Amino acid sequence: MKKSIIPSLLILVLACACTQVKTGDENLEKNKQLAVTYHDLDPANIDVLFTEDFIGHGENGHTWDRESHRRYLSNGKYKVDSINRQVAEGDWVATMFTRTMEYQGDTITVPVMHFKRFKDGKIAEVWEYYDFTPEPEE
Repeated sequence: MKKSIIPSLLILVLACACTQVKTGDENLEKNKQLAVTYHDLDPANIDVLFTEDFIGHGENGHTWDRESHRRYLSNGKYKVDSINRQVAEGDWVATMFTRTMEYQGDTITVPVMHFKRFKDGKIAEVWEYYDFTPEPEE
């Protein structure tokens, strides 16, 4: 009788392990899709995308929260993100993208890298790095 229990337990353990991997993969895909939605730059998405205690970290110690991000997206200035690459692992999604935006009367393109940490299905934190040597678009 003991021999018949071992294969059943092994099947149960493998089924649980596969379920956990599948759930992790589903969370990675959901996080990646939310990261893509973030780059729509729609201020109406802020409450759906960000946790209540969201914090953004930029270079030189600059930080921002949900409301300041909403104001940035709503300021009427032209900005469009084009995602180049995106990878996810655990609670993190890394997105390399190009932001085309209005800056001092010119339209410029800036390469940017975001590292987004997810918590409970929303973005809890963004770390932003960019190469801001603006060159006007031709």
